[in-house]
Amino acid sequence: MDAVPSITTVVAQALHTAATVLREEAPQDGMVFGELWDRILARSPGLREDWAQVMRDSSQEVVTPFKSYVNRWASNLVRAGWLYRGGRRWQLTGIGVDALDRIPDPVDFSLEAARRYRRWERQQREVSVAVTALEQLPDGGYWVVLEEVAAEFGVAPDVLATVLRGTRPPGWYLALGEDGQAGAGLPLLPHERDQWRSLLDEEGVLDAGRSSLDTVRALPERRMPVWEALKAAKQPLEETAADEDAPRQLWIVRGVDAVTGVPLVRGPWRDDSKVTLDTGFPPPAAAARDLDSVRRAVETALPATGPARREAVARELDAFLNRMRKGDIVLSTDGFETYVGVVDGPAVHTAERLERPVDWRNLNKPLDFLKDLPSGLASVVQDADSQVLEATEYAETVLALIGDMPRTAASLPTGPAVLPDATPELAEALHMPDTTWLQDCVELLRATPQLIFHGPPGTGKTYTALALARHLAGASSATNVRLVQFHPAYSYEDFFEGIRPRLGGGQDGDAGGGLAYDLVRGPLRKLADEAERRPAEVFVLVVDEINRGHLAKIFGELYFLLEYRNERVHLLYGSDDGRGFRLPPNLYILGTMNTVDRSVAYMDAAMRRRFSFMELHPDTPPVAGLLDSWLRRRAEERGENPGTYDDSHARLLNEINRLLADGSPGDRSFRVGPSYFMQDLAHAGDGALERLWKTQIIPLLTEHHWGDGTDVEAVYGLPVLRTRLNIPPPANAGPADSADDSADDPANQ
Repeated sequence: MDAVPSITTVVAQALHTAATVLREEAPQDGMVFGELWDRILARSPGLREDWAQVMRDSSQEVVTPFKSYVNRWASNLVRAGWLYRGGRRWQLTGIGVDALDRIPDPVDFSLEAARRYRRWERQQREVSVAVTALEQLPDGGYWVVLEEVAAEFGVAPDVLATVLRGTRPPGWYLALGEDGQAGAGLPLLPHERDQWRSLLDEEGVLDAGRSSLDTVRALPERRMPVWEALKAAKQPLEETAADEDAPRQLWIVRGVDAVTGVPLVRGPWRDDSKVTLDTGFPPPAAAARDLDSVRRAVETALPATGPARREAVARELDAFLNRMRKGDIVLSTDGFETYVGVVDGPAVHTAERLERPVDWRNLNKPLDFLKDLPSGLASVVQDADSQVLEATEYAETVLALIGDMPRTAASLPTGPAVLPDATPELAEALHMPDTTWLQDCVELLRATPQLIFHGPPGTGKTYTALALARHLAGASSATNVRLVQFHPAYSYEDFFEGIRPRLGGGQDGDAGGGLAYDLVRGPLRKLADEAERRPAEVFVLVVDEINRGHLAKIFGELYFLLEYRNERVHLLYGSDDGRGFRLPPNLYILGTMNTVDRSVAYMDAAMRRRFSFMELHPDTPPVAGLLDSWLRRRAEERGENPGTYDDSHARLLNEINRLLADGSPGDRSFRVGPSYFMQDLAHAGDGALERLWKTQIIPLLTEHHWGDGTDVEAVYGLPVLRTRLNIPPPANAGPADSADDSADDPANQ
């Protein structure tokens, strides 16, 4: 006699069937729940009748539909790390496949998931804080040890690992094993390894040398100590003493009397040794330990206030309540008089404000806002429109001004970054005779941190820019150098930051979820934020084809910062938190510009003034003679006599450029660079040069002469130039290589 079904057994059977369908029919991409539900019922047709019988036999009224019941219970699988639900799709994880193999019975399968869910539930608060901390990991190519994060928050490592795999919050993939291995010892499917490899590579932390098809590892030197990585996210509920290992932060705090308009530092702050933050409503309790909790409290307190204002209030509250620590420095102004103090304890709640005790250090001898503060800090203080904002990069300077010794992390040098000189090794790698030209580039960057390489096609502009950028960034080049390419459709939102839509939070495929909108950082913003955080390192952004973009549109308000690096501007989307944004002095921009590109206009005068320019041209060093040098070295590497190497490629290039110069003697913007003859296509055996000529050289010259009546094949054809220069075709060349057959070429018809 068959067992009487119950809600538990029917739902367990549905979940087990769902996992089986996902493994067999959609192992990599997953499946939208609406489609998956149809597959579940098709594979287990008796489920509908079993559920109907359960409803008939139940003594309680169950109004939740069967489909929704299964969807809800799937949360057990998510918290167990067996199932990932995102973008309205269900996807079985490697942990889930392993569980399906180990636990074939549907009820046991469901009960084990429920047991794991209860383990998570008992540690839900700690897991939530740990996940929030991982979401706030600093950008710039770092990873942390999962077990260290778990220990920091009192979470079982296996619970944290499975929750991260099932929920995949931002930064989940940066919590790795002790040796940097992805997966923390849990089963991984091939596509999961590929995804992990791609994500770590995008972050710049993938250790390709120690990774394989079966293993993905991160670079050991990019491991970040957990206390440093989490200092912005994890604060104790009660601050009893300063953290002697953490660097001291600097906070600018503003406040005026609501009636008199007098700065509070002149009155109660000075008299009572404190600073306050007025909210206009009862501030959230100390249990609001993260930004999301504070946001929820602000939304409840200010439901009629606009979203932008609520976000600003939430960030100020979070900074004052959670991020500020005992031992941090506060700075406040009364006109030009600037007062500095040290935070002396945790936040204290009153009816409508938060307070923190402060030991003011220079009440009898205030600093002069204009004379004493560095210009960068003065601009932050002057332009800031927030009550509380961070300016930690100036902490040591302020402490020195009041005679206090700074406490900083020994492992993080504070700068300034120093550009290294050009080296003979770099010159040799670029086939340049010496370092003269490259050293000129370095000196120009030291004077103006923006430089453009310009010249005709094939002169190695992008190759040279990337090689120089990696040399300047040194050992950190894997993470500190980034390449972008401009084009006519490129915008400020692509380059710096912009609003991007994403699918909303609906988990049921039929319920939708709509669109949500995020402010997404572009390559310049990411690199600038990381350069600000690591001032002792060199960061380089390489912009390929810089003149193909609409520069005024792409740079926006950053136009000003290219020339005035110590100044700050308020950003279009307000993401500077009221303190203004600057381009850090250790961030350099290298651009490339193709002078023959007729599809775009040249730079305007304002942008030209903000860049230095170095030409790469076939007629002048270091490009002139480069192909000869490269061919000679190639002959040496092949064991040939360097004194008798085949220079026909160089002679052909020189003849092309001579003809171009004769045709337009006053126009140097178009010549052909040596890079065309330094690629494998030009040296790949019989017929290689002919293929290069037909597929790259002739099309390039045809475009140049478009509409001027020139018979390109008759003037520049390879057989024609070989005859003129007395260069014999290869000994085994067929009839197609001879000059007599050039008339059969369609280009001559």
